[in-house]
Amino acid sequence: MSSADVTINQLTLATTTIVLILLCIAFTIGIIGLFLNIIVFTRPALCREPCSFYFLSSTYFNLFVVLIVIPVRILSNSFNIDLGFYNVGICKVEYFAFYSIRTISCWLITLACIDRYIHSSAKSHIRRLSSLKIAKITSGIIIILIPILYSHMIIYMNITYSNNQLGNRVPNCISNNDIHRVFLAIWYMTLYSLCPSFLMILFGFLTLNNIRQRRQAVARVTKNDRITRRTDSQLLSMLAAQVFVIVITTLPQSIIQLYVTFTANVVKDKLRLAQENLASKTLGGMTFFAHSSSFYFFTLSGTVFRKELQKFLRQYIYPHQNRVHINSGETRLPSAVPGNQQINCNNII
Repeated sequence: MSSADVTINQLTLATTTIVLILLCIAFTIGIIGLFLNIIVFTRPALCREPCSFYFLSSTYFNLFVVLIVIPVRILSNSFNIDLGFYNVGICKVEYFAFYSIRTISCWLITLACIDRYIHSSAKSHIRRLSSLKIAKITSGIIIILIPILYSHMIIYMNITYSNNQLGNRVPNCISNNDIHRVFLAIWYMTLYSLCPSFLMILFGFLTLNNIRQRRQAVARVTKNDRITRRTDSQLLSMLAAQVFVIVITTLPQSIIQLYVTFTANVVKDKLRLAQENLASKTLGGMTFFAHSSSFYFFTLSGTVFRKELQKFLRQYIYPHQNRVHINSGETRLPSAVPGNQQINCNNII
């Protein structure tokens, strides 16, 4: 066996190992974090915020990614088990659904950025557009529109055979049209990464500008205003953290996918194919952290999120601590919320 063959085998093994580790980590932290997201965002302090509604809606789609997409990718990349490689119907539906769900999740966060910009406007008639009703309508539009924009995949996706990095002829679920293959790479990069990332950054700066202008314009702030602004500021910090993760994890994968598509007709040796496969699948595995890590960044960046999480843990995991708190010989009873002031968030989602 030549040194090139040894290198190729090592790259292939490294690809399988790295992708398996990345996906297993994303799956584990996603299962825990996303369910805790649902708990926190349905609590009374947050459930009526339109920004929280976008976070919650995105969490539901991210759960699909974690529970369905990641296990399928583990079986496909690490064990070569993928029904989409052997059944045309599954091939079309699988990739259409996976592309659509992941893109919807990112666009819901984009809508949250736009909502923060609207909410921070100095003009009252613009601020009125930041409401739970508008959030539900715009989310519904995105959920319907994104699958329509990907509907062409159902027509062109098919099972084709090609040589892998080891020179073996293997099946793959890709577009059977060269022009559509290039178009899909650009389309996916634009819808999933470039356009959402650009809009997130743009409206992030516009929101900061609105906040700076409002601070200069308002001299006197009441106690209720301070509480509201503190909550808004925390939601903005959480949003910034989520945007950061989405941008750094999705852009590199989109770029490498575009490169692979444009060089598909270039004659490549086995070593180059193995190197490109390592880069493509590693960066592809990194994108799943955009769908599974939100809880941890919310916890780090949002005080209001941490407080609501702590309240839940004290209430349901350590119920005995809610009854009596003893500190330095003093006994304090926890504050109670009157029953008629409690908010039922189950009717909001």
